[in-house]
Amino acid sequence: MDFKGLIDHYETLPKSELIEKLVFKNARLLTQDNVIEKLEDEKKRLEELEQDHQKLNGKLSEEIKQLKERGNDV
Repeated sequence: MDFKGLIDHYETLPKSELIEKLVFKNARLLTQDNVIEKLEDEKKRLEELEQDHQKLNGKLSEEIKQLKERGNDV
């Protein structure tokens, strides 16, 4: 991004228009921050869910193994 060009453009704007543009930019950044935060929370939740599934799958695999061993003993 051409920041020098952007700064030069902002310097040509009337104060009220510059304030309006900056307020809208800040609002957009805050909205994006909120979206990022929600996505990070969702990612954490999904990672925890995946860990729980791995634990459950491990337990179920062990139970299946024990059941097979019991079936062979009969």
